[in-house]
Amino acid sequence: MGNEIEKIQESNKVELSVEIIKRYICPSATDQEAYMFLRLCKAQNLNPFLREAYLIKYGTSPATIVTGKETFTKRADKLPQYDGFKAGIIVLSGEKIHYREGSFYTSSETLLGGWAEVYRKDRTIPFRNEVKLEEYIGRKSDGTPNKMWAEKAATMIRKVPLMQSLREAFPDCFGGLYSPEEINTVDNLPTYEIGKAPIIQVPEKIKMPKSKSDINEEINENNKETNLVVKTITGISNITQTKGTNKKTGQEYCLYKIIGNENIAYSTFDTKFATLAKSAKDAGLEIEIIHKNDTYKTIESINILDEEKTIEVDKELLDIGKEIEKCQN
Repeated sequence: MGNEIEKIQESNKVELSVEIIKRYICPSATDQEAYMFLRLCKAQNLNPFLREAYLIKYGTSPATIVTGKETFTKRADKLPQYDGFKAGIIVLSGEKIHYREGSFYTSSETLLGGWAEVYRKDRTIPFRNEVKLEEYIGRKSDGTPNKMWAEKAATMIRKVPLMQSLREAFPDCFGGLYSPEEINTVDNLPTYEIGKAPIIQVPEKIKMPKSKSDINEEINENNKETNLVVKTITGISNITQTKGTNKKTGQEYCLYKIIGNENIAYSTFDTKFATLAKSAKDAGLEIEIIHKNDTYKTIESINILDEEKTIEVDKELLDIGKEIEKCQN
């Protein structure tokens, strides 16, 4: 242990690993979820202890990876080709639709959505996006808007097209990064406070990600009688979505198709799988899809297949980790 501390003091850096992520950031995350978060942090040089990225998990639902809004704007300001932005809301006032900068609207008006434009010095046309409120509003399990969207819908929806426009304008810098406003299952972001232990108990034993061969062997053994297929995807060429309405129930749905480099499409209605696949595509990660042996190749699970396990971040991570560990003892 002494040698490790000495090494850290000399380099002024510490390795971020799956173990550290599950110990201090998201104890309930699976190995694959923690590893996906680690790989994205490495690809985009993010430090979760500076609140640049969050790994959020509610109960047994799949974990969500989001990025703080300040991460987007701070990075944009440092880009030499960045030339500012405009953003606002779309409202219905009387019988007319207005595109308004900012997030102010009166109680007699109806909020419809948000818009944004991002400018580059080397482009003559801005990167513009418009989004519909209903597609992004965060809801609780009973279908009502969660606290943030109920109280600050205009502020929230204004951020969504801005993040989209920044990704389109600077894909190398923002590829694979999503704000909490774009992931409508996120209500409040977690905070990492020195002197306070995590609310969730830290697991005593931390498992490292399984190797590719171990995963395949275990899955194939367990799925002999379930008619599932394991497929390694070395690259994702495209992710499409098709929206519609179920004729029997009247409920709206969104069908995602993840298309590999071999031009085979795998289908899912789960937004989390589509989001993970998009992050893997942007970060250039190899994935393994477990799908049903049906016509649509319905996705049951996605695993991450990569041999690297660590990433360097600032020394602050170690210091905060030590403080949290002291509070637990």
